[in-house]
Amino acid sequence: MSRPNATMLSKDKSARLALGFRVKTGRATAVVMAASASAPRVLSRRSLQLWDPAIPASHQPWHAEFELPPDESARIVPQALKAVDRVACSALRELVAEVQPALGSIVGIALVAGSSTDPESIRNPHMRAHAREGQLFPQALTTAAKTLRIPAVMFVESEVFATAAARLGKSPDAIKLAVTELGRALGKPWSAEEKTAAAAAWIILAG
Repeated sequence: MSRPNATMLSKDKSARLALGFRVKTGRATAVVMAASASAPRVLSRRSLQLWDPAIPASHQPWHAEFELPPDESARIVPQALKAVDRVACSALRELVAEVQPALGSIVGIALVAGSSTDPESIRNPHMRAHAREGQLFPQALTTAAKTLRIPAVMFVESEVFATAAARLGKSPDAIKLAVTELGRALGKPWSAEEKTAAAAAWIILAG
C-alpha cells in the first residue's frame, strides 16, 4: 500500500462494509464505506499498488507485447500477467484482513474502470495496449475477490454517479455533493478518484 491510511475506526464489528475501487493502470484508489445506504460513512481510503517492481513489465504488460522482440515478449508478458494477478490478490487480501476484523463484514466490492470498450476493436496497437491494461487490473481484482469469496461488481467511471442516483433515488448532482461531504471526515485531499470509489461503494450498500 503506497499511501498512508486515514481511518475512522468503529467498534461495531457487525457493521456492513463496502469497498469501492477506482482502478487505473498499475494501481487502485480504495475507499471503505460502512452503515446503510441512507446513512453511509466513509471509514478509510488508501492506494493499492497492483504491479510488481521486481517485474517491470507488470506495470504495462500489453505495452511490452508490442514494444519487445517477439521471442522476448512471449516470455515476459505471461510472467507479467501472472505477477498482476498475484499482487492484486495479495493487496486485496491484506486490505480485507486489516479492515474486516476491526470494522465489520464486507458485503461487496465495487470496481470502477475507465472504459468498457473492447480492446480488440481498436486498431492502433498503442491505444489497444492502453485499453487492454485498462481492463486487466480491474479484472485482476475481480479474480482476487472471487478467491476471497466476496461479491464484486464492475462499473464504468462515466456511469457511476448516474447509477448511484438511480439506485438511491437521488439526482447525480446530489450524489456528487453527498460524496464530497462524506469525505470531510477524512480531511484533504479528497480526490475525484476517491469520490468515484465512494459512490461505487455506496451502490453496493444500496443492495
